[in-house]
Amino acid sequence: MQPFRFIHCGDLHLGAPFQYATGISRAVDRAVSEATYVAFDTIIDTAIDEHVHAVVIAGDIYNSEDHNLEAQVRFVRGIYRLAEHRIAVYMVQGNHDPAESWKAQLQMPDNVNVFSSEQVQRFPLIVNNIEIGGVYGISCGHGNENENYARQYRAFERDEFSLAVMHGTVGSSVGAENHNVTGPCNLTDLAEAAMDYWALGHIHKSQILSEEPLVAYAGNPQGLHRKEIGPKGCYLVSVSHNGHCEPRFIETSAIRFEEIKIDIAGMQNESDLLEILRHKKENLRKQHKKNILLSIVLSGTGPLHRLCTQEGVRNLWLQESQSEEKSKSVFVMPYRIISNTRPSINLAERRLLSDVVGDYLRAYDDMVEGNAVQTVRQILADRPEFKRLGVYTDVLSDELLMRALKRCEIEGVTVLMGANDEH
Repeated sequence: MQPFRFIHCGDLHLGAPFQYATGISRAVDRAVSEATYVAFDTIIDTAIDEHVHAVVIAGDIYNSEDHNLEAQVRFVRGIYRLAEHRIAVYMVQGNHDPAESWKAQLQMPDNVNVFSSEQVQRFPLIVNNIEIGGVYGISCGHGNENENYARQYRAFERDEFSLAVMHGTVGSSVGAENHNVTGPCNLTDLAEAAMDYWALGHIHKSQILSEEPLVAYAGNPQGLHRKEIGPKGCYLVSVSHNGHCEPRFIETSAIRFEEIKIDIAGMQNESDLLEILRHKKENLRKQHKKNILLSIVLSGTGPLHRLCTQEGVRNLWLQESQSEEKSKSVFVMPYRIISNTRPSINLAERRLLSDVVGDYLRAYDDMVEGNAVQTVRQILADRPEFKRLGVYTDVLSDELLMRALKRCEIEGVTVLMGANDEH
């Protein structure tokens, strides 16, 4: 078989709005508005520089059914660049940009193969003018799909190499809990299709689910929010003469989301804290050499605990740290500082004492035993004033409620013991 190489990418979400990162500075706003496009251009540059034979896009080219014209123009421009270098494109449509929503406003070049949403379709896989196999795929037709599409895939026996493209949820993939289920299936379904490589989209975390056959999520090429921490990109896959696949991860993101933890133990004043923060930012800048949006988590115990619990103080620290980044050519821009610090109290010992603090902690434990978040949601739902929040109740994520619960534990103990009693 002719050896060849292809790029596997997906979930471009071109033109997607970022969360947590607007209005900090003009430089940040500009970088954020361009980030998804820059990541896509990096994929195109990589395909051309590496002389690949094909680019496989596993759905969600656009961020929503109402994809804007700029996103369409940017996408088609990139595809035409691939056409100029005789690089084929195979793409399915995802749950964010299903087939029924695509608009034929811009003409695609002849190198593009878009899979039908009616049934699994096969396009020939051409390498150096020779057909060595097939590329199989099916697009999402109407958004989130309940059908197990994987069962429709079957490789032709004559294929030397069979490549499957699908936008869907495979088993309990890492990160699946953050996405709606679409096209649910499992690894057994994929194995029975007799494909050599499964190019998956929908889950935003890059991961190899299976080596034989090789089943991979490329993840998204640009993180879109704070849960999508770390490198984002695509796979450059080299296929040898015997069909062996060797995927190599290529980072493409223009901006990385990162999170750091700062332990306040041993810090005597806020200057100590801000100096450590500066040091950690510089380390990130040198390490990654690209723009970073940074979440800061304060932890541990120490004299700064009381200051850390004050939202107004944390906002001052945040503003000062942000100001330091506004003149940087490569920014490491904090967008939030949260506190998980604790007073210097042995809570385990306090729980055993027969005093008001011990009673409070035991009552707290009884309340949060089992599904703590569900308990809190039920308490809130039973309060008549909670209904006045209307749509704002959607803001109360599980993470936010857990943070509030932990704060209740510490703040209650601190108040009962007295602000200055931390022994």
